[in-house]
Amino acid sequence: MAKFNCAIYTRKSNERGLDSQFSSLQSQEEACKAYIQSQAFNGWQYYKTFEDGGISGGTMDRPGLQTLLEEIRSHRIQVVVVYKVDRLSRSIFDFHKMMQEFAKYDCNFVSITQSFDTTNSMGKLTLNMLLSFAQFEREVSAERIRDKVAATKAKGLWGSGVLPLGYDIKDRQLVPNEQEAIVVRLIFQKYLEIGNIMEVVTWMNERGYHCKLWKTKKGEEKGGKPFVYNNILHILSNPLYAGKMPHFAANKVYLGKQPALVSQELFEAVQDKLGHFKNGLKEYRAYIWKITLMADKLFDDKGNPYNLTSTRKQGQKYQYYFIRKGVHIPVIQLDEFVLNTIRRADLSSVDLQADSSQITFDEAKKCLKQIICVKKGTNCRLQITLDRMVFLDNCHNCQKQAEKIKNPVLPEVGAETITLRDTFYIDNVTSTRLQHGTSQNILTVRQLNESLVRGLARAWKLKKLLEKGLKTREWEKASGMNKRTFARYVNLCYLSPRIVADILEYKNPKNLTLRELMNIAEGNVDFEIQEQHWQSN
Repeated sequence: MAKFNCAIYTRKSNERGLDSQFSSLQSQEEACKAYIQSQAFNGWQYYKTFEDGGISGGTMDRPGLQTLLEEIRSHRIQVVVVYKVDRLSRSIFDFHKMMQEFAKYDCNFVSITQSFDTTNSMGKLTLNMLLSFAQFEREVSAERIRDKVAATKAKGLWGSGVLPLGYDIKDRQLVPNEQEAIVVRLIFQKYLEIGNIMEVVTWMNERGYHCKLWKTKKGEEKGGKPFVYNNILHILSNPLYAGKMPHFAANKVYLGKQPALVSQELFEAVQDKLGHFKNGLKEYRAYIWKITLMADKLFDDKGNPYNLTSTRKQGQKYQYYFIRKGVHIPVIQLDEFVLNTIRRADLSSVDLQADSSQITFDEAKKCLKQIICVKKGTNCRLQITLDRMVFLDNCHNCQKQAEKIKNPVLPEVGAETITLRDTFYIDNVTSTRLQHGTSQNILTVRQLNESLVRGLARAWKLKKLLEKGLKTREWEKASGMNKRTFARYVNLCYLSPRIVADILEYKNPKNLTLRELMNIAEGNVDFEIQEQHWQSN
């Protein structure tokens, strides 16, 4: 008789009671095990239990569920047993996706309290009807919660969630926390005094102030982090501190039961000031320009100015200098490159006592008059124009270094200016990039060769996956690449030994990108032809 491995899946939407001696998850598991034993005459045998405690059935992002699906894809499980259908999912769309996945890997699904057979059309109809009611129940519950929150806010009461800075909760009402209330009032007063949110952030963090520190029911400490822009902006624009109860989801404000921490006059004065800056966006842009090295001094060869833009990934913000129909250059990297170029200036022909190797970021910014960035392919040329008098004054303030400057930049000296020229390359292919998508990396000549070395090392690592005899889908998953990219990397293993030696010894005839190297390896298998292309580049 054929044997069928039966996996049990259990789930509970909240964490309440999970630490008790006999939880809901254990109850579901015991009932399912008893059912599996009753089917022993059909060859059923218990395999493993997968559980998710405190996670909603409206999402697929559940560790236990994902592990279960992986086991099914590995053909280790033939039957999935649950107590009720909604334990597996409360979403029709997600459930259909899982049923298709089950069918693909010859896995059956059984709900022990709702008898049906998924092998025929009537069973599938019954299953979808049950699931429709489960999703309906979930949506009705969500509506009920939203209505309860709205009613609570309308009465001026605090509902639930993370407590705001300045208040504690007592008998379900907000009461002032005097120590935190002092911090809140200080934020309002400092903003009126300084007029810039980012400078308020800096001022508060320098003096050791931080966001609200609180404890969970389990005694774990949360919060207490330094302030950021959004923290301060939310505090300054929150009517809660003026004695009101905002309901942000409905865009309404009610009279609150909690005592106000700031006067109505102070709150309105802050709102007027914020309004002048379009809720702080204008001052935020001004602050960003202030902390960049080149601010409004970066242009292309036609005199068009570079602007600032940004993107966000996984909570991290990335900023770029950009120009229309041009390139996006990461702010931090270009600023560091320009500062390093200024520090490598050889001033021996201008003033023997001048040394720029220790010049600071702020000093360099005061010296800058204009920077022209000319891009041709992957090659970018910089022309950095400095105010001669200001630059030399700052260089005299630096302690002169006894060592010689590495890779010195020879200046072009004018009556009022000093001009420095340097070149960098842009690479958007290799793993050295710090940003995502189509963002570019600034690379020097040596760094660009190092990216080729990393490309070769990665190619040999990927080739080992092929030697293991893995299937296409398996090595695609292992490498995180599609078939095309994987093949282009593996082609690098068949480059001419002479080309590989040149790369390792930094004898690259031209600063090729990894993409160009891949093109050489992909189009030619003859070493002589590869070397001809290598030299012609």
